[in-house]
Amino acid sequence: MKLLLEIIEQAFFGGSEFLGGGVDELFKKKSKLLEAKFGNEYELLSRYNQGFALGTKRFTTLQSRQNLLLFAASGVGKTSVCLIPSAISVCTSKLGASMIINDPSGELSVLVYLLLKNGYTVLKFDPNDPKKSIYYNPLTRIKNKSDIQKIARMLVKKSTKELDFWAVKAIELIALIIEFLIDHAPKVNQNLANVYYLLQNLAGNEDVINGLFIEKATEQQWIAFKSVIANSPNTKASIVSSALSNLSWLGSDPVLCDLTSVDTFNVSHMRIEKTVLFLNCPLNDMEHYSVLLGLFFEQVFTEVFSSLPQEEDKDIYLLIDELSTIPLPNLASVISNARKFKMPILGVLQSENQLYENYGQYNAKTIINNACRVYMTGLTDECERLEKTLGTFQYYEDKDKKVVRSRPLMTSDEIRTMPQNRVIVLPNGGMRPLFVKVKPYYKIPKYLRFLKTEAPEDYMPLQSADYKVQYLSLEKYKNQ
Repeated sequence: MKLLLEIIEQAFFGGSEFLGGGVDELFKKKSKLLEAKFGNEYELLSRYNQGFALGTKRFTTLQSRQNLLLFAASGVGKTSVCLIPSAISVCTSKLGASMIINDPSGELSVLVYLLLKNGYTVLKFDPNDPKKSIYYNPLTRIKNKSDIQKIARMLVKKSTKELDFWAVKAIELIALIIEFLIDHAPKVNQNLANVYYLLQNLAGNEDVINGLFIEKATEQQWIAFKSVIANSPNTKASIVSSALSNLSWLGSDPVLCDLTSVDTFNVSHMRIEKTVLFLNCPLNDMEHYSVLLGLFFEQVFTEVFSSLPQEEDKDIYLLIDELSTIPLPNLASVISNARKFKMPILGVLQSENQLYENYGQYNAKTIINNACRVYMTGLTDECERLEKTLGTFQYYEDKDKKVVRSRPLMTSDEIRTMPQNRVIVLPNGGMRPLFVKVKPYYKIPKYLRFLKTEAPEDYMPLQSADYKVQYLSLEKYKNQ
């Protein structure tokens, strides 16, 4: 107590001398040098893990549920370094997860026999091979009017841009036709081909559709229909034309009309049995199929998010090549919550700019911040951002430690010109960035042996039923 009082007395009466001495001592401590550096990759990656992979280096299942975004320019090896190794990793794991793989190039078809050998049911959606394709009808998953509106908006809204008057009216008309078919048409006629068919008749033979609605529509549906046909001829024609143009990708393709006429795919079954679904829509026609793929993934998200999975339920891995070509308006929300529902997402893009363009700045940052990111060589705009993200380190230039220099951990030019066998990994969760050496699958003997797996002796390729679209009969109304 006496000592404490002496100290206080010295501080009070010693005044500035006491305080000044304390401050001097404080600033005698030299500030620490900046120490940006790469972390230890073995804290994150191991060949013994069973999740997404970069060559032989794999993430754990828990880390994979945090999602992964791969940014790579064309031709630098994203398929050979990440997509095929990731599929092999999941396929050969003891956990037996299911997968949905967007494979526009068809390169991942080399995995089919390996998947079959490991007990998987292998399915595909392939407009170029309809006899072996599943059937997918978006209208079979409608449970309420909200679902109808979501489908109508997906069919019309292809970007984040504001909807104009004609787009709004097209959404209203398409939603009305879908609701009418769900309420009054036989199950076999409840599909998008019949939506297009009724719109065609409304454009070219309005009296027929008038008769159909007069006989079968509810009062609310009839009022909504009258609000369309009561417009001036030019306005009415423009509304119908806008609705038709947004469905022309389907109506002009008889194969797609058939493949979307019924539904033979069950998402919930993937929680129980090991299943892989390949989506083989050709990349050169991606604009043609993008709306349908967007509808498919959005409905998968809705179904997966409808209830939390049980402990015994299998993960459903999504490997989405060319992510930017598929309209997914709810991706920011989905990727933020996917881990809770055991749905790891691997998205492959050519640039971060594609996210900013498709989703806007706020949603793009949400998507980026909720995934581990991998950057391959050849990028452009990302390089400057990565230079800042990786940070700066300082070092002494002379032996006497008097001259301090600083430099980025990697300059933007060094990032842009990385060798193809190196990638930068930015983990989420506060870990240091990683500078990882990787190998493509064709330089890994074990993976090559996997891909030489022969078809099982009892293997018979799945042949789908030969469904043809059936159109709602309008003969009765043509004769009136």
